Amino acid sequence: MNLGNRIINRIKLLVSPPPVRERIVVRTIASDERRQSPPCFLIGVYRSGTTLLRFVLDSHSNIAVPPETNFLYEMADLYRSEWVRKGLAGAGVDEEGLRNLLKGFSAGILDNYAAAKEKGRWIDKTPAYIDILDFLDFLYGKECKYIMLYRNGLDVANSLAGMYERNDLGGPAKIFADNEAGSPRVIFAKYWAAQCEKMLSYEETHSGQCHRIQYESFVSEPQKYLPLLFEFIGEPWEPDVLKFNDRQHDFGLQDSYIAATSTFTPRTKTYKNWNKAELSEAMLFASETIRKLGYEVEI
Repeated sequence: MNLGNRIINRIKLLVSPPPVRERIVVRTIASDERRQSPPCFLIGVYRSGTTLLRFVLDSHSNIAVPPETNFLYEMADLYRSEWVRKGLAGAGVDEEGLRNLLKGFSAGILDNYAAAKEKGRWIDKTPAYIDILDFLDFLYGKECKYIMLYRNGLDVANSLAGMYERNDLGGPAKIFADNEAGSPRVIFAKYWAAQCEKMLSYEETHSGQCHRIQYESFVSEPQKYLPLLFEFIGEPWEPDVLKFNDRQHDFGLQDSYIAATSTFTPRTKTYKNWNKAELSEAMLFASETIRKLGYEVEI
């Protein structure tokens, strides 16, 4: 998409609401009524194409994908707290009891969401959950599947730096940047590499539960790569998911970026305007991870 078209789309977005509902009201369903969904998480660093893929998945007739849920991030702190665990043990809640309680709460929220959308299952897309993969494993074990989405780290860093400089970024990525000194682009290249290494390590130990997909591939050739993804999660391929903006989706934090387009248009090599010193410094942190993922960088 050229610059003129992007400007026009942004203007359209400002003067008219995005084609998404603002919120869905979810009825709380008693545990004995609730159908259990097969758990699945879409995992990827912020600005890696997770929102676009969320819209695609949510367009499927059997899959509900809410905006970023975030709540499991704080639940993981409770799980990791030795002080809390000792207190719960005093109340008769052992390790398995704690898992059942936390799983029941988290799955209940997501099962209820899927039921409200009249879908058979949910997929959670929350980039911050890269930091709590151990907790997700504790909750759901081997029944859980993970879609591991990657994008060239320098393009991710470029996008995150722009959001950070516009004060349009929150969550763990902002906290990371606030505690670092230097160029935001370099800082976010470092952040991307650290997050991807967590993903790669988890893939290595949970290979049968993970499906790797790259932003550049599925955006360039969606009809080649997306059917393989649906096969992995055990859902039939529906070509209409490619018309993702013909459907209604609940509104999330980053959805305005996708609501302005209805096509698969890869944005690559956005780092080409960096100066050589900045690019070289970023590569000190990111080059090894970039190599592992098969990307090439023109310096």
